[in-house]
Amino acid sequence: MSLQTAADSVPDARDPRDTAVSGYFQVNKRHGLEAGPIGDCVRSPQHGVEKIALFNLQWFAAASHMRKIALLRYEDVQRDTNDALRSIGKFLEKPFEESQLADVAVSRSFKRMQQSEISGELGARYGGRLQPRNPDDPESFKVRKGKVGGYLDYLSADDVAFCDNVLARLDYWRRLDEAFQRHGISYVDRAGVN
Repeated sequence: MSLQTAADSVPDARDPRDTAVSGYFQVNKRHGLEAGPIGDCVRSPQHGVEKIALFNLQWFAAASHMRKIALLRYEDVQRDTNDALRSIGKFLEKPFEESQLADVAVSRSFKRMQQSEISGELGARYGGRLQPRNPDDPESFKVRKGKVGGYLDYLSADDVAFCDNVLARLDYWRRLDEAFQRHGISYVDRAGVN
């Protein structure tokens, strides 16, 4: 991932549909709040896909006012963790040794973090916020799935169509790509979305 220095942050752009599904499990399973069925949650003004998309667009619109910025896509971290970590080191002007990158990529892999949550290691290290709310319910884990495109496993065809319509109405993918291109990166080329 190429990084440009134009602002002062490392925003992460994750597909709003995946974020909305993760938010549903966070609200229902971790916070114990009732958000209704998942389809209602993705449509909700408090938790839904439109709120997430608007937040992302506002964040990236503000990026031009920051001293230094690096753009990090969740999907890129999943695809090549070492490269994403290398990019972060470059952005921080603190290059990491390849052995450090490999160690972090293995010790903080999704599978390893899930095991750490199950064993209680994350909870002991970082507090109760990183403990499963119900150890018998994998959907109550903070480190739940981490699957790119996982929203398709949970949303009905109508829910996906609703999300896609919201993103189309907001011209989300084009506007997000435009924000990325200002920093020399194409979101659409990397994400395979339009």
